[in-house]
Amino acid sequence: MRRFFEEYHRIIGILLLSFVIILLFSTPSMIFAKSFTTIGTELSHASSDETLVRSKIDFGSNEHMKAFPKEIGNWWGTDYETVGLAERLGADVLLMRAYSNPDFYQPVFFLIMQSNNRSSFHPPIVCYPALGYTIVEEGKEEIPIQDVSWVEEPLYTKPLTKTGISTNRTISAKKLVVVKESPDGTVTERRVVLYYYVKEKPVSNKITMVRISALAPLDGSYDEILNICEEFMVETVPCMFEPRRKDPSVFSLLLASNPALGTVTILLLFLVPLAIIFYPQIRDMQRRKYVSRGGQRSKIKRRYNK
Repeated sequence: MRRFFEEYHRIIGILLLSFVIILLFSTPSMIFAKSFTTIGTELSHASSDETLVRSKIDFGSNEHMKAFPKEIGNWWGTDYETVGLAERLGADVLLMRAYSNPDFYQPVFFLIMQSNNRSSFHPPIVCYPALGYTIVEEGKEEIPIQDVSWVEEPLYTKPLTKTGISTNRTISAKKLVVVKESPDGTVTERRVVLYYYVKEKPVSNKITMVRISALAPLDGSYDEILNICEEFMVETVPCMFEPRRKDPSVFSLLLASNPALGTVTILLLFLVPLAIIFYPQIRDMQRRKYVSRGGQRSKIKRRYNK
């Protein structure tokens, strides 16, 4: 073991010094964070359009869902009765509201649902056909966000990180256009649907979906309704995700809490790896001192014997 240490002391010391530097200039949230949250469009796998965020609410808490703002900008929400609906949708937590705005003639329907079991979760592409709708269009929308302070800056390169998380200034949402028809084939209802998933990583079986939908004209363009849904989605973002906080580094915290003790702690953290790196030089210095002291004692003895 000693031979191994003497042979690789420099590598061990450099690695330990690197660890100390990373530790001191990291933040507590970077060290102790067990998971992170992303917004994305895919349920079963990660995608390049995922965005790293900080959750402001607990999507798995019924209390947090009940406390979700009914007033958002000029929008005002009315709750739907969800008794029995959560079970049919495979949801453990469910919020369902209709939000109205005096500037728009059409309300939007807002839904947040979370399930602890992915296999029982009903995504819109499964749920709407089960309710008698036909999906006539499927795509993806990039919804621009004015204030992106709630987006986390990844530790890797931009615009795409090694983990596949982008630093987009948009939210990627899936879009569906669904219709319901009468027995003779006449379209009786058409809806525009936008939704995305909120996922906890790296390991979690929980899945949360945020969905916004609205009724569209039975034929012709649905662009106006799509714009209304996108505008409302932008309004909901600050209610669910909080601005990025700049945490102080461990180095700053040590000096701020107790300058004297913090300085000593930092010095000791650096001295240990430096002592390992320069172990041979320190050992040789100790040997020379020992030999020098031994020689001086011999001289004193000879003088005393004379």
